[in-house]
Amino acid sequence: MGHPAGRQGSPMQQKTIDFRELLEKLLPIEKLPLPDRESIQRALRSGVSRQIEDAAIVALQQLELAGFVRRLPGDLARSAPVVRYQSRDRLDVFTVHVPGPARRDAWLVFPRSALPPHIHTSFDQVRRLLRIDDPAMWVDASSADARGTLAERLQTAGRELLAASEVRFVAAGEKPQPGAMLHPAMVAEVLGDPAPVWYCADLSRASGLRPRLDGESGGSLVLIGVSDSEGQAIGHLEISAPARDAFRPEDLGLAALLSDCCGTVLERAVRLEKLVFIDSLTSAYNRSYFDMQMEKEMARAQRDRGSLALSIVDIDDFKSFNTRYGYQAGNEVLASVSAALRRFVRPFDTVARWGGEEFAVLLTAPVQPQDVATVTERLRQTVERQVVSLLGLDRRPHRVSVTVSIGVALYPDHADNAEDLWRAANQALLLAKRPPKNQVVFFREPEQRPMLS
Repeated sequence: MGHPAGRQGSPMQQKTIDFRELLEKLLPIEKLPLPDRESIQRALRSGVSRQIEDAAIVALQQLELAGFVRRLPGDLARSAPVVRYQSRDRLDVFTVHVPGPARRDAWLVFPRSALPPHIHTSFDQVRRLLRIDDPAMWVDASSADARGTLAERLQTAGRELLAASEVRFVAAGEKPQPGAMLHPAMVAEVLGDPAPVWYCADLSRASGLRPRLDGESGGSLVLIGVSDSEGQAIGHLEISAPARDAFRPEDLGLAALLSDCCGTVLERAVRLEKLVFIDSLTSAYNRSYFDMQMEKEMARAQRDRGSLALSIVDIDDFKSFNTRYGYQAGNEVLASVSAALRRFVRPFDTVARWGGEEFAVLLTAPVQPQDVATVTERLRQTVERQVVSLLGLDRRPHRVSVTVSIGVALYPDHADNAEDLWRAANQALLLAKRPPKNQVVFFREPEQRPMLS
């Protein structure tokens, strides 16, 4: 931020201040709605100068719309490098140097503050955004893939708002789909700083993309990160159109609005998922979620002729922890085993507390028997190696070791449906629980006794 603040009625004084001081001391931030104030506080807590600058300029724009500051004449073009504001209640004049877009190869990288402050949206457009967060979608969250429904609504709203051919949300850490356009390094850069809007008016000239298919023409692409309420990236939006230079500055502003809406709704979805599907004691998924995932993954494996594995993990001699150290200590054992299991499976696998001291681990397709053997043995060893600190009934700390026994069954090798797969894994667990326990056992078909003639 540049130049000065002045007061009428006294000699004009100029003082250079930074954006933090502007937010903390001079702007009437208390006049803004609570979500906007929280966004400003997050930027201030981050200590990142770029985030604080963007928050200050956006705050000025919002205060201007609300009538608490006014823009002084002389700024005929929004892209002018200098904008002057005056406070309504005081005579301070704020002269702000507004950053423009940076050019990166064929990309233009727009800070949020460089986007048009006034985005004219129709009632129909606002209604499309509101449909994204339809509460009816959550009436029976256990009966539908709410996250998938939400993604569909985001894409539909984006296409209608921006007249784009495709709008796609990609979650952070999601496996690249076949034909994915963006190179992983490009995705990492967008997620590293989710605030700016990236725009390429001609994809045929762009860097950061995977090798293009023969005969594939250019087009336009908008990239923007999606953040949660703490400013952490949870994914990004890819907004594309087949024509070159298809998006105007106002469209980029709408893309930023869509990104903010997306972040809010997805964060709410995560909170609701925790309420509905997360076991509060262990932070693993609960049985309802596991049943839903098992049904979905089994159907996918059958459709794609893939494979999956079910492991039932049982804590050895669990009742002894309750007897010797108390039920709270037993709960701590459950939580520690859950954390170990969740930490060492793949991001797209599922760990759920099935009940009591049993956990279910679903290893999704594609998996091979040797891969399953490696993963389950690693889980067993991970639990065995950790030392759990417990506070006993005698109010003294105790350090204990925990072991687990694991029964494993494979689809389609051992069963062709979810019920039989569970039965096979449970039979394998019964063998694993035989002394000395602390072992992994795969299901084996019982040997046929010879028939007597």
